[in-house]
Amino acid sequence: MSARMRYSGLTALILAVSPCLVHAATGQTKDPFLGKWTLDSEHSQFTPGPVPTDRTMTLEMKDGSLHSLTATVGNNGGTSTIEFTAKFDGADYPVYGSDLDTVSLKRDGATMIERTGKVRGMPSETCTMKVSPDDKTLTMTIKGAYHSVQYSSTQIYKRQ
Repeated sequence: MSARMRYSGLTALILAVSPCLVHAATGQTKDPFLGKWTLDSEHSQFTPGPVPTDRTMTLEMKDGSLHSLTATVGNNGGTSTIEFTAKFDGADYPVYGSDLDTVSLKRDGATMIERTGKVRGMPSETCTMKVSPDDKTLTMTIKGAYHSVQYSSTQIYKRQ
């Protein structure tokens, strides 16, 4: 085989493999949680009820932290917003627009996040977030208590 053919073959191999190497080296795999999610009210359950009329959640990364913005339209037509930015380090971060004072996050693999909400430093809510294998459905399972009233929900979100 001539040197020119070997060089040509090597060049083709490098061009074919280099995008994969760059992708692997930079760790740019798409996080399945990130994006805009809309509540599937028909398949979600809230105890006590009722299920919100409309809820949209946007999750994005900002400086190594998860930024969550949830907008809810209640059955009375009013809108409320809950927002927080937290790292996956188990530390407490402030949450705004919620009865919770802080939230902490822990990542359990690529498709699960554990969130703990606190009021006055005491845990009062747990939330498990899981993304389906096809990355199209996000399920949030929440359990908590507020002023001695127990509540729970299974919230099903669809990717937008």
